Amino acid sequence: MMSRFVRRILGVPLVAKLIGANVIIVASAFAVQTTAVSHLTREEIVIGVIALAAAAAVNVYLVRLALRPVDELEKLAVRVTEGEFDARGAPSPYADKDLSRLGETINSLLDSLARERRRIQDLGAQVVRADDVERASVSRELHDSIAQTLAAVRFQLSAAAREEAVSEIRNRLAAANGMISAAMEEIMTVSNSLHPRVAEDLGLEAALAGLARQIEGRSGAAIDVVVSARAKSVPAGVSSTLFRVAEEALRELEMRHGPKSATVSVDAGDGLVRLEVTYDGYGPAKSGLTLMKDRVILAGGTMTIENRNGGTRVTAELKPMKAAS
Repeated sequence: MMSRFVRRILGVPLVAKLIGANVIIVASAFAVQTTAVSHLTREEIVIGVIALAAAAAVNVYLVRLALRPVDELEKLAVRVTEGEFDARGAPSPYADKDLSRLGETINSLLDSLARERRRIQDLGAQVVRADDVERASVSRELHDSIAQTLAAVRFQLSAAAREEAVSEIRNRLAAANGMISAAMEEIMTVSNSLHPRVAEDLGLEAALAGLARQIEGRSGAAIDVVVSARAKSVPAGVSSTLFRVAEEALRELEMRHGPKSATVSVDAGDGLVRLEVTYDGYGPAKSGLTLMKDRVILAGGTMTIENRNGGTRVTAELKPMKAAS
């Protein structure tokens, strides 16, 4: 078993090990020389100690200089770990051939990881878009086929109820008419939840304004929608994703008690479309918002949920071309 003292010695940083080893070598050489010469004056001993200290100082400087490329690679690793995926190591004038090759290898590895990350993001965006297309297909089927058929049946029932018929049959026809109306409303609700067609047909601004009116009507909340001029022409795939984020965030607001208010803002710039929803009250994100965050990440964007100053802020950013692909 290795003693604790030895483990501590061996566990010191590499720089300390190299400096310590070199200092021991120089000190040992000085001690041997001092022993070999039997008669040294005090001035000679002082000069020897000063030379030893100078050698140690030069040693420390040279070792730190030689290991500076290693420190730079360590800092690069920390930057990448913290999310700076575009960071790369610069060629160091202090690196020898081996360290230079190590830096080039690490940069090459980071480039490969970046390409793979972009490929995964592209695949994620395609998955999100394919999901949107499938939802849109089901939504159109519900809206254009089943809902239209129910509307025709309701029309026939209404016409039959106006004919001369016994009172009981007329009442049954009226009840059936009412059930079909309820079924049509439910189908429209399901259709809109599957795919917000208004976001693609009329644009994101109109879709968010309609969503705000619906939630204000149901909950009495005060909701402001602000869409900048730069964000008025947003690709359909981005509009659908951002609309769903706003929908889930406002649904969180709708479930809260007491007075409610929220602001929904959309802006574009630097190749990104940014949605921000702020509302009163805070708490842990529900499953709906968590799923939306996964969806935004799949589309190659980012989403954050912050609780601060007694309120909640949900932010989503997407790249138009990537999300719409």
